[in-house]
Amino acid sequence: MVEVATSLELFSTFKIEEHVYKLEESYTILIVTHNMQQAAYSSQQTMFFLSGEIVEYSPTQSMFAKPVDMRTQDYISGRFG
Repeated sequence: MVEVATSLELFSTFKIEEHVYKLEESYTILIVTHNMQQAAYSSQQTMFFLSGEIVEYSPTQSMFAKPVDMRTQDYISGRFG
């Protein structure tokens, strides 16, 4: 979502997200983002990849509150990436 909406004003970005959320009633939606805020509010499950490998996969709230893997914690907190 971030890449698609990068150059759009806030209202247009909101409208795109609104449409995506309607689609999730019928489809599984995969969002790839480097924006931690967006990941935290727009997903139910989160998967963290590092160098093409899955480091951690869990419910979003769990991952952001208490990540299992230190690399996930480091990325979420901005220590690398």
